[in-house]
Amino acid sequence: MLLGMNKYKHLFFDMDLTVAPAREPMLDSMQELLESLPHDLIIVSGSLVDQIKYQSNGLRAHYLGVNGNHATNEDNDELWKNPDLDEQHKAEVHAHIKKITAELEHDLRDDWHPIEDRGSQITFSPIGNRAPVDIKKKYDPDRKKREQWLLTHPFASEDLMVKIGGSTSFDYIHKERHKGSNVKKLIDHYGWNPDECVYFGDGLYPGGNDEVVIGVIDTVPVVSHSDTYEKLNAAFGAK
Repeated sequence: MLLGMNKYKHLFFDMDLTVAPAREPMLDSMQELLESLPHDLIIVSGSLVDQIKYQSNGLRAHYLGVNGNHATNEDNDELWKNPDLDEQHKAEVHAHIKKITAELEHDLRDDWHPIEDRGSQITFSPIGNRAPVDIKKKYDPDRKKREQWLLTHPFASEDLMVKIGGSTSFDYIHKERHKGSNVKKLIDHYGWNPDECVYFGDGLYPGGNDEVVIGVIDTVPVVSHSDTYEKLNAAFGAK
């Protein structure tokens, strides 16, 4: 059981592998638990806001899509939408993607959307962002492929960074507009006490796209949506 959780009023979550299976809707048990909580709920994902809505089954929550660069409130009103990457930034990203693609033992499948320009973020999945779920689960479950590609081909950019995201992806985002900075932006927007905020994520490891939240608010590492459910239920579930 997690100790000291009663101090938190605002619960932040990653989406894939934290509150839901990758690219799939959250389970009924997770939705029922979250809906039973009196806390503010915030989902922060590299996915677009519409994808978060789909996976969360319309859960009443703040949605911070594209690593928080597009934010909506509980009534689906837009809070902000940060600037898109410019053409120079996009060229840097595509040059790096080309280096990784040259290492692949398979061709990219355009019908599985390997490269998605999400405006303020470009997401690259070598197997495809929209590949069948069973294929995605088997492609790089331990992140070793992606970690090795980044070791072989470090991404050097003055303004951008790349983070491992989701189950098969790389997220290319601005160094000043990431999950950590956007979580802080929402907290400042509402005047919340950061000490009353906590973030659950499966990507809090070095190089993960949740890592940048460390130091902004308290964090709880999880390894799956089932792990998150167990920890939430132990802390806040029916006694």
